[in-house]
Amino acid sequence: MSNLSQEKKERHTTRFTAAVRGKVRAKLLGWYDLKKRTLPWRGESDPYRIWVSEVMLQQTRVETVFGRYSRFLMRFPTLKSLATAPLETILVEWQGLGYYTRAKNLHKAARIIINDHQGKLPRKKDLLRLLPGFGPYTVGAVSSIAFGERAAAVDGNVVRVLSRALNLSEPINSPKGKLILKNEAEMLVPLSRPGDFNQALMDLGAMVCLPKKPCCQTCPIAIHCSAQLAGTTPLRPIKTKQRPQKNVTIFQIWAKKNQAIRLVRRKESGLFGGMWELPGLMVDGHPNHPNKKDFSALCQTKLGLHWETGKEITRLRRNLTHRKITFVVIRATQVKGELEKAPSGKNAIWAKNSDISALPLSSAQRAVIDATRETLANGQRK
Repeated sequence: MSNLSQEKKERHTTRFTAAVRGKVRAKLLGWYDLKKRTLPWRGESDPYRIWVSEVMLQQTRVETVFGRYSRFLMRFPTLKSLATAPLETILVEWQGLGYYTRAKNLHKAARIIINDHQGKLPRKKDLLRLLPGFGPYTVGAVSSIAFGERAAAVDGNVVRVLSRALNLSEPINSPKGKLILKNEAEMLVPLSRPGDFNQALMDLGAMVCLPKKPCCQTCPIAIHCSAQLAGTTPLRPIKTKQRPQKNVTIFQIWAKKNQAIRLVRRKESGLFGGMWELPGLMVDGHPNHPNKKDFSALCQTKLGLHWETGKEITRLRRNLTHRKITFVVIRATQVKGELEKAPSGKNAIWAKNSDISALPLSSAQRAVIDATRETLANGQRK
């Protein structure tokens, strides 16, 4: 390869010129006016509804949010209705969207807004940053879309678009790479129509600047894309390897009494915080059986003394962002002749089918319960 060709391949920049920024803004907004996606929250003027949509969209596919957005707002149509609702009802409505900390922060922030901001989302970015769940992206999105403030909203789509437009040779998850993208995103946002511009960048990443097969021939800013000019589009963005997912196993108890199963509520902090589930014991790795002493102690704590564990019913695997979880469900039966009452408390219940549908359970835990029921039903039919 000649020196000239090599130079072309390695060409990159860390910022646009002022002239190029102006052209990128104009072309991108023009494209957005013609090609923008039709989404349920597009054109919304209520800051509360805009906020809800942006929180839902974080780390969740747009298609998943489509139906859930309208349903959530039917249940909680105003900021006040969200703030005054019990957290458990909000978690129930959030099921299937994952990352339940977002729902908890939504609830916390709503209560703060009612108490400290006269029930209205604050316009100032400095005040928004103080609210639970308002990280850089949410602050930028709500500020620009709801209030017309000049603020960048950098999500995964925007990172991909900018890393290619700049032909960024720094990893996007490195401190230097993040700073370059943040600075350029902030300088790119125009004074006029900042919310539309941010959404235009997102749409460009979702519709044109795709991860694997970008449609460069239809990109409105291709002429200003350094990666396109250098022929390095497939190589951008660069990302350093993340730590491997941790393997864990959760051994769970299936105990049934009077057509109800035993469920317990997890602590508010940590994995699946505040959600209901079968009583369980988490261990590292993929052991075939739980530690007998620890599992017996779990059984006594959650069920009482006169229960004994038996055979495995089913197992199910689920992949989360940082964990690969194997759920193993083990049957527990009450010793005949013993009718000791199970330990009581607000964090442990006997739940019938109608109860379970109204409780906040993670999608993984619902899948575990469904798989257990199906296995037991098939066993009875044989």
